[in-house]
This record gives sequence, C-alpha cells and structure tokens, in this order.
Amino acid sequence: MTKHLLIAGLAVSTLLVPFASAASSADVVSVALHEVGYTETADEYTQYGKWYGLPNSYWCDMFVSWCGMKGKIPASKFPRNCSCTAHVKRFISMGRYQDSAARGGTYTPQQGDVIFFYNYLKHPSGDVKNHTGIVLYVEDGCVYAIEGNALTNRLDITFEQVVEFEDGDLEPLDHVTVNRYPLTCPRIHGYGVPDYDDRTPLQLNGFVDLGTSLDKAGIFNALCIEGIMHPTSTHIFSPHHGMTRAEFISSVVQFFGLSDYASETIPFSDVSQENRCYNASMTALSAGIISGTDQNMFLPDQYVSPDAAKAILNRALMYIGMPEQEFSFSTGDYSCMVTPYTTRADIAQAFFSLEQQLPLSKPFLGDIILEEEKTDWNIRRLHGVCYAPLPSFQAIGPPLQVVQNDQVSANEMNSDIIQNGNSENPIEPNTASNQSVGDESVSEAETESSVQNEELTAEDATDIADGKSDEVVTEEIVEETPASNKLPVPMGNTDRVIPNKVKLKCNENMLEVDGLLYFGIQYVPLRAVAEMIGISVEWKDGEKPQVILHASNRLSLSVDN
Repeated sequence: MTKHLLIAGLAVSTLLVPFASAASSADVVSVALHEVGYTETADEYTQYGKWYGLPNSYWCDMFVSWCGMKGKIPASKFPRNCSCTAHVKRFISMGRYQDSAARGGTYTPQQGDVIFFYNYLKHPSGDVKNHTGIVLYVEDGCVYAIEGNALTNRLDITFEQVVEFEDGDLEPLDHVTVNRYPLTCPRIHGYGVPDYDDRTPLQLNGFVDLGTSLDKAGIFNALCIEGIMHPTSTHIFSPHHGMTRAEFISSVVQFFGLSDYASETIPFSDVSQENRCYNASMTALSAGIISGTDQNMFLPDQYVSPDAAKAILNRALMYIGMPEQEFSFSTGDYSCMVTPYTTRADIAQAFFSLEQQLPLSKPFLGDIILEEEKTDWNIRRLHGVCYAPLPSFQAIGPPLQVVQNDQVSANEMNSDIIQNGNSENPIEPNTASNQSVGDESVSEAETESSVQNEELTAEDATDIADGKSDEVVTEEIVEETPASNKLPVPMGNTDRVIPNKVKLKCNENMLEVDGLLYFGIQYVPLRAVAEMIGISVEWKDGEKPQVILHASNRLSLSVDN
C-alpha cells in the first residue's frame, strides 16, 4: 500500500469558535474536525500513536486522547488512554460514564462526549470495548461521531453481516472520519463525559466532514441547493459513504426532470406506494432506466454499486437522446463486504459533470415584439444568449429548414460563448464555432452489453436481508436491458437543455449555429436566425425589456403565428 498522510488542519475551514482559555468541549471538537481525512500509513503509523509512544498500534483511543490534549483539557478532566476498555474504567471511576440507550441508559450524548463501542455479539456483557470517538452532535435520533482508526461505516447492512464478511486484508487504510449511528444502535456501549468547564457547542457552518473531499465543497453545496442530492445531516454530507439505490434513482429522476409513468407499469415487489422512492422508481422503470431482479425486486435500501450507477446514468442519457459516457466510480471503504458500492462524492462528481453538459436555462421575462405585435414566443436564456423556438421562426417567414442537427457537449458550447459571446447583450448569438460532435450510433450488441445492470438475485437478496448469506455476492441484476414504455417526457420537468449544433438553410442562405433542445423542441439563437431570414433585431431596456423584430425589405413575413 502507498503511504498516505494528510497534514492536519487542511480539512475544515468552517469553524467559527476560537480556542478559549477554559476547558471547553468546543476546543476538543474543533481539533478533532481539523483531523478529518488524516490517514494512517501501511504499517499503521500515525502522529497520534507517535505522541502516545505507540506509533504503529491501533489508534482510535490515542486519537481521542490526542484531541483532549490538543484542546488543552487537563487529564484530570479528560483522561488519556490507549485502550478503550481501560478508558471506560477511568470514566467510571470518575463517576462520569453513561450507558447507551441499547443498554438501558436514558442519557442523550452531548457534543464533546467520548463515545465507546463494543462487539455485542462476541462480548455481550460489555466487558471489552473495541472502538471510540468524539461526539459531534445528535440529530434526528442519530449520533454523529468523529472517529480515528476507522472507515466510513456502512448503513445498508447489519452489524452481523459486517462481522461475517469483514476482511482486514481487503480493507483500505484507516483514517479519521465522521460516522452516523442510531442512538439505539446495539454497538454503542456508552459515553464518557469529560469534566469540561464550558460546554457551549462549537458553531458549525457548512459541511464539516469533507476531509479529502474539501475541494468538492462547491459541488456538494450546489447539488444540495438544487435538490439533486441531499445532505445526510445539517452539517454532514458524508462524501465517502454509500448512497442507497432508492436515493440514487430519486436523484437521477430529479436531475433529468422525468415524471409520471405508464399505467401498465408493474411496481417492484419491494417498493410500496408508501416508499419515498415509489414515484421515482416507477418513472425510471417506465422509461427503461432501471430494471429489477428476476423476481421483480429493486433492493431500494442497498447501496448502489459502481456498475449499476454507470448503467443507470447511461440509460437515462440514451433515453433523452444522448450517447453513453464514461463515468469514474470508485468503491467505498467497506466494498470488501457483501457487495461493492460507490461513494456519494463520486456520484456528486458525475452529476456535476452532467450539469456542464445539460445546463439549466432561464426564461426571458421580457416581450418579443414582431412588426409591432407582441408574440407568445417562449424564449430561453443560456449564458447570456437568447434562444427562440425554431417552429416560431418557421411559422412567420420563408422556408427555413434544418439541414443537420448534431448534439454537442456543453463544454464545447460554453467555451465558444466565453470566447465569442456577449453576456451583456442577452440576444447576442454564438456562431463562431463550426465544430460538431458526430452522431455516433451504438450497436445493439454494444448497447446491451454496456447498460446491462446486473444485480443480486431475489433469493440472494432475501438471504442478505435475513442475515443468512454465507458467501460474498455481487450486486449485479441478471437480466436483459429493460423494456421502456416511454411515457415520461425526456427532460420534461426541468429547465435543463441539451446543447446541439444546427445547420439551417433559408433559400440559398446557409448557417450553422449553436442551438439547444428544450422539452424536445429545437431552439436556435434569436439574433442569428432572425437576421438570417431578414429580420432586424433591436433591444430596449426598461422595467420589462423588449426585443423588437422588424422585417427588412429583402423578405416578406407573416405575423400570423
């Protein structure tokens, strides 16, 4: 394994409370959050173990003790140790230990508490504790903990399955991360409560668990604001956790703006109408974007695998008429157990990439006046350029034909606009680039192979749900590419557009322009096409701007549109 040490202090820039002179829980939590992303080396070396004198040992408790030291909390108030079991005894001797809800306790943990875990299957008496961390906060019945010597926990399988399939030889390097647990989780033994002078919570701003994904904070925020993805808590995005198939298909349907489904669509046997992903799964199923097991199961609560995520996104792209793409989905920390899964960070990156290719347009809120009459043209704006429906132009003038219509990536189109467009003038067209993306077709065999979304058989899925599986299984669905009822309107519930290039002909005039498809209708740059067919364009500012279109003497027009 390659050594991978991260410098402490790089991960979090969103903390607002400075260190105080009193023994403050906020100081300890601030120190711990700044360590998120720190990773051990292949021989388990860490700075926390070096500080304690055991540089190559299990280090979860040494990490907790190090945070207490760095937070300037006296050991008499926040005991130090390298053993979770011994550490609990220290808190008990101080009279500052609380049992978890699973062990009959009624205490609600607070920020800065030390959370202790144990293997309740192997040591049901609780005499041995095997892991620890620092409580960040409690929200919606879950406790969020900052843990060292840890991996991002997996919430789509039971602890019994974790124990059964855990294989240290296949696991990645341990690191500092933020994990979530129900307060009733049987793994939680209890909480050590340091004797802080000040327990004022640390004020948090934004996502504080990004660690090595800090450079993607803008992407995560944007996707959450748009409702394409959702945070797992107020200040937690969980970039390295998995995403359930239910969550993923809901995000896909939201992103592409798909809705409704054919009445003959048969719902999955494991997705009831009360399930939050019912409409999304039915819409995607009707459109042929997802399929199920051979017993019509969707497995909504299982993490989506890299192969399934690729297949689903490519099916969605083909459904709206775009070619397949390559997506990079790495596997999550615990992919060695039961099934492989991809991470929320990689899923967010994929959606961000698609956003560049399928950008959001905006309506033009002014009036389009043609020969002194107001039109009902639905004008869209993208990157400062106004686009008009091609049928509107075709209805008012001489023959205007589409000679060629090719899709083009948004990156190419955006580059042209940046170099040649005029963002100050919203009707300025972009006609500088003549490059186009070829209309490459995918063979039937290639399509079937590339979008095949293989997953668990229903029998395997039932065994996993019951905790009975005795072998590692994959998430592949063993069935053919699903059929499509084609009811959902492609991109029909969103302002996203599909950029393309259009070659137009009007009499002897030829013009190639950057266009876009919106609700399945071809749009073209208003100014460029207007001037092509003999219409002059005038812009008038005001409380409600106007675009005035006048026919020249070259061509006669009809305003009966």
